[in-house]
Amino acid sequence: MPLNIDYLQILLHMLNFVILAGGLTFILYNPVNRFLEQRRDQYAEAEKRNRKAAEENEKLRTEYEQKLQDSDIEIAERKKIAEKEWADISARYIREAKEKASAIILAAEEEAEDRKEHILESAQTEIGELVVTATQKLLSDTVTPERNSALYDEFIRLAEGTVSEKRTKHGKK
Repeated sequence: MPLNIDYLQILLHMLNFVILAGGLTFILYNPVNRFLEQRRDQYAEAEKRNRKAAEENEKLRTEYEQKLQDSDIEIAERKKIAEKEWADISARYIREAKEKASAIILAAEEEAEDRKEHILESAQTEIGELVVTATQKLLSDTVTPERNSALYDEFIRLAEGTVSEKRTKHGKK
């Protein structure tokens, strides 16, 4: 053996190395490899779940935004309806108030017209009585021009006084 190399020893070392490598592969490499595969599968599954959850969250967010927009539209519609109803109610109250005011004014005008007619009737009655009284005085007294003139003046003064009294009485009421 040149250089003191024992080929059998080298072969035995190589055999030991192959047995060691095979044993380590069987004992360590395969379990570690399986562990890493399981770990990759877990991460892939977690990523799928996360994507699915993100898609569901996006879908829910979209639905929420749509419902929010729909509710805003519904609120605006209800507000318009309420404003219209309020305007109708206000218009009805105003119309009723105007009708009541018109009725009150009409009643007051009718009452004023009735009072006016009553005043005119009573004035005509009193004027008629004054004429009768004056005629009776004229016929009963002796007729002289001075007496005649005095009677006419008295009649006119009495007629004017009666009419002005009636006006002040009814004007104060």
